[in-house]
Amino acid sequence: MHLYLRRFCLSMVLTLFSQAYLLAESLPNVVIIFADDLGYADIGAFGAKGYQTPHLDRLAAEGRKFTNFYVSQAVCSASRSSLLTGCYNVRISILGALGPSSNQGIHQNEMTIAELLKQKNYATAIFGKWHLGHHHQFLPRQHGFDEYYGLPYSNDMWPHHPEKMKFPPLPMYFNNEIIDEDVDAIDQTRLTSAYTTHALDFIDRHHHAPFFVYLAHSMPHVPLFVSESFQGKSQAGLFGDVISEIDWSVGQVMAKLKEHNLEENTLVIFTSDNGPWLSYGNHAGSAFPLREGKGTAWEGG
Repeated sequence: MHLYLRRFCLSMVLTLFSQAYLLAESLPNVVIIFADDLGYADIGAFGAKGYQTPHLDRLAAEGRKFTNFYVSQAVCSASRSSLLTGCYNVRISILGALGPSSNQGIHQNEMTIAELLKQKNYATAIFGKWHLGHHHQFLPRQHGFDEYYGLPYSNDMWPHHPEKMKFPPLPMYFNNEIIDEDVDAIDQTRLTSAYTTHALDFIDRHHHAPFFVYLAHSMPHVPLFVSESFQGKSQAGLFGDVISEIDWSVGQVMAKLKEHNLEENTLVIFTSDNGPWLSYGNHAGSAFPLREGKGTAWEGG
């Protein structure tokens, strides 16, 4: 099988963008909701068990499902570099998962979706996990995003890593500034809801003109955290609770678009950076009926 991923999401957005533009009186808004380590079978429309994902199921039923789809590499930073630039990650030298000790990141000469859309005067924002370099020159504000709120890399890259890896405190950014130097477990329970709140506020402030929202959830990457509102509510343990909250987030975004009469003029794309991290057992999802998961070149990865 071949996916021809050379221009991956950039190409998909441009194709859908051109079709929507022909049908709409104004430029379409773009919302990309990106989960972390979500498996193929982790939402209801693809076979999830023990919890419901009604908002994602509605997207699948009323929109278009992509069932033959590969990312450029089955790991965080590499996959995200392709999502945002449309290039194979190896061409732009982003491999694996960049960490706090890395001096590497996305190069200033690479054009992101945000920079492309800025040429059409879009308001642009990312809320969530960036993972394309944490030094100043690599952060989202230097790559086409007007606003940024989130973590610079994965939520397990903190001093509490279960394998006792020596990571520094995990920072939370707002634009180019660190607003919380040490994200703790309580903060992590609020990540999904906080990212969502920022996204909704951005849509409120920019609904009168074209906007691009990149909502990149930290979950369900381990360690799993969920807000009190969803804790213990599913039949699939903590993992099910986490996915239920992500589905809630999708529902909140869709309701906000409807509130501003933008449902018919917004491209909403939901996907994941790679497959499930299967070595974490019941804290990981499922790629069924596909083989293997994160970090492998099998379909499930």
